[in-house]
Amino acid sequence: MIKWLKGKMGDFKGKRDPLKKEGIKICFMYLIFGFVWIDFSDRIVNRLVSNPSARLVIHTYKGMVYVLFTALLLYYLISNLLRKVRLADHKLSVSEEKYKAIINQMQLGMALYEGASGEDIFKYRLIDSNHSHEILTGLKKEEISGKYFSEIHKNIEPQNLDRLIWTIKTGESTCYEKFQKNTNYYYEVLASRPKENQLVVILNDITGSKQAEERLHYLSYHDQLTGLYNRRLFEEQLQRLNSKNYFPLIITMADINGLKLVNDSFGHTVGDKYIQKVTEVLREGFREKDIICRLGGDEFIILSPNTDEKEIKELIGRINERTKLEAVNKITLSVSFGYSIKDREEESILEVLKKAEDYMYKKKLLESAGIRGKTIYTVMAALHEKNPREEQHSLRVSELCEKMGTALGLQEDEVKELKTVGLLHDIGKVAIEEGILNKNGKLVEEEWVEIKKHPEIGYRILSSVNELSEMADYVLAHHERWDGNGYPKGLKGNEIPVQSRIIAIADAYDAMISERSYRQALPREYAISELVKGAGTQFCGEYVNVFIDKVVYDVKVSV
Repeated sequence: MIKWLKGKMGDFKGKRDPLKKEGIKICFMYLIFGFVWIDFSDRIVNRLVSNPSARLVIHTYKGMVYVLFTALLLYYLISNLLRKVRLADHKLSVSEEKYKAIINQMQLGMALYEGASGEDIFKYRLIDSNHSHEILTGLKKEEISGKYFSEIHKNIEPQNLDRLIWTIKTGESTCYEKFQKNTNYYYEVLASRPKENQLVVILNDITGSKQAEERLHYLSYHDQLTGLYNRRLFEEQLQRLNSKNYFPLIITMADINGLKLVNDSFGHTVGDKYIQKVTEVLREGFREKDIICRLGGDEFIILSPNTDEKEIKELIGRINERTKLEAVNKITLSVSFGYSIKDREEESILEVLKKAEDYMYKKKLLESAGIRGKTIYTVMAALHEKNPREEQHSLRVSELCEKMGTALGLQEDEVKELKTVGLLHDIGKVAIEEGILNKNGKLVEEEWVEIKKHPEIGYRILSSVNELSEMADYVLAHHERWDGNGYPKGLKGNEIPVQSRIIAIADAYDAMISERSYRQALPREYAISELVKGAGTQFCGEYVNVFIDKVVYDVKVSV
């Protein structure tokens, strides 16, 4: 940039060369004219006039004419030359102002320093700087103009100072990066020597690229969701802390209970909030010196240097108490902890890590089953809150399933199971958008696609609880059809579990005789006729007959 500007200014200086040539031309013309006039006029006078006195008079007047004529000629030529000089100066001035404006407005910061021959850089004075230089450095032009380099740059780094001195001595350009604390700008410094005893410094703003670089570095060591350290940093810190200087070193494993159930029930957005809330509790519970890392999913690991067992028990105890007070979507936080201690150099750090993990999983087996059971009921409560009609519908279907099980002569435990699965058959609807569940009017195709996902969602929710895993299969199949045209698997006939066939009939019957958001309740006779129509195609024909004879007509079902 500097070389280009120097070249441009050189072009303008070059434009003054013709004016110099004009001056030489005038002098040359004056000499030629003078020689010719004197020689030619003298010869004529000498030929025509023989009287010496007359000749002298004529020569005198001839000299006067010559002086007058040449004065007029010189005046004309010099005036013309001065006009050209003024015009050239005006153009040069305009051009200089133009390029000064360009320099002042350009995004690159620029400053020019100048010193005397043999002076060190500290005696160089600031000659000029532009607006961008002021923005990047925070140094006001009016405050630093004319000041010494040593006054402006009191805290310059020694290595950068050496680079600038080298540039002044050798003329070789140099480059380095700098962060300006008072302006929060990163910039690249490009220094060159345009002339002897001059130093030009150009500042290129690289804040954006440096921030992106720092962001990448941050992400390489931090978990994006929680801001905690990630596995990469954990592995590095594990090696660093594996030293007697940090013993006793405690490794604590933490695992969120029921996260998959939360994700399946409420979606991953709520699951992420659950993880973030657990992160807040861990940050508040552990100390500044503890290194908290998220290994991924629901797993966390904490490294606690110079910590004994009593301290870690107190920390975990406080955190457990705090989790009981925190909830996301009414699901109380639950975290299982396990820890192990390293206090001997000869003990393998990997063995200590494995002990902590094993201990954590033992605790998790004891704690998570009960937590998942509670979560199921919380999920049902959330569904009923979204759609109050669903609660009454589930209770009625549960009762119909119980009566149907009794009518079929099932064992008492099978009847209880059937009653429970009837209550939970629509649990998957908790993940369906509330606007679709409560819509007044028929659903469009896209909304039906969403609704038809609820058996699979219900299956995932229930299968996460060991005690309910078998029921999960019944919920998954409760919208299958006897003719194989149902969903989600397209099961046919006896491929459909008995419990699912019963739920399908009870669910359809109650849906018809109950008020819905888009219609009034239908008469019982109409519902029975629809069941009969669907026997052998939508429903198991044998079970439809039992349901009508033994449940609808013989047993009074509360509505």
